[in-house]
Amino acid sequence: MSQIQWSPVYQLAWNDAPDAYVEAGAVLWGRSRRLGKYVDDALGLKAYLGVQHYDPARWGVSGEPQTKFFLSLFLDGRTVTLRTFPTMGEALAALNAFATSDRRK
Repeated sequence: MSQIQWSPVYQLAWNDAPDAYVEAGAVLWGRSRRLGKYVDDALGLKAYLGVQHYDPARWGVSGEPQTKFFLSLFLDGRTVTLRTFPTMGEALAALNAFATSDRRK
């Protein structure tokens, strides 16, 4: 797997604590922030890893605000998926699974 280019904002110690990014002011309420970029030209694969704060009230929907990590995948310039995960480890595992699977063909 190619190397991930991490943003200076990314904190390894917060891989199980997405709320830490909101508490530290690294991601604003109701917003998202990219934390890493992965590119594998041989596969035509680009991915972004980040943290997202979602406030349902912003959209007039009931529910509690929450913070999660996200993974967005692009294959040959086309969007494949955008998923959220409770931990960065789960997002990284999903990236690895996609990059090594036959689904990308």
